[in-house]
Amino acid sequence: MTVGEWVRHATEQLKDAGIATPQLEAQLLAAHALDRDRAWVLAHSHDDAFNEEQLSSCLMHRLSRFPLAYITGWREFYGREFSVDTSVLIPRQETETLVQAALEVLPHGAHVLDLGTGSGCVAITLKLERPDLDIVACDISDEALAIAERNAERLCADLDFVWSDGFGTFEDERFDAIITNPPYVEADADLEPEVSEWEPAHALFAGPDGLSFYRRLAKEVPKQLTKDGWFLAELGDGQSAAVEEMFEGRTMRLWRDLGGAARVLGVRFE
Repeated sequence: MTVGEWVRHATEQLKDAGIATPQLEAQLLAAHALDRDRAWVLAHSHDDAFNEEQLSSCLMHRLSRFPLAYITGWREFYGREFSVDTSVLIPRQETETLVQAALEVLPHGAHVLDLGTGSGCVAITLKLERPDLDIVACDISDEALAIAERNAERLCADLDFVWSDGFGTFEDERFDAIITNPPYVEADADLEPEVSEWEPAHALFAGPDGLSFYRRLAKEVPKQLTKDGWFLAELGDGQSAAVEEMFEGRTMRLWRDLGGAARVLGVRFE
């Protein structure tokens, strides 16, 4: 069997298993198992000098609906590769909207808190795009912080990582901006098995309506921000009106993702 034949075989199996992009994933699985990149896989489709058992092991793992990013150990975000494992959410393209919003409104030298940093993809990206920012990233998970710190070191991003349950560690500290991609999934949501079975539940679910974390933030954020500070939060689909109501009377702005969904709410505390 050649590499190309294996990719075709894997593509059919992934397609039958309901994987949305079977050919791409087959190529990426082959690249990972062979310790190559996707370009090599495409250029060496006639190569037959490889360990087929190694490729089959990766394929079976994916067919069990274990996420591709956890198999390969990385996911691209804002043009950079971030290490991931099951202790952190897999970075998603829509979260790049949160970065774009922050880059638009954060003043030079702003003191910024990334609340619930996970893999660190948002905080690290902001620091690399805007080295002037003074960024602190926190999480309740020691395992997530370890991943984030490794990502920051590998990508040469200079920022601080701190363990905190919400704002508990920062009771007497004020920030010019607080950014967050909080849990916002309804407790009984019908999710793909890659998400429901493998991604960390504490970073996904937020009560029966998915809004419990926003309610907590609406109460706690004002005392943590400086005058004219910004609060920027990613939103779940269809949640914008409910979350805006929690900040009624404040200056607000919405950013939409590439699909047109209201994805980030910005609240200015004047």
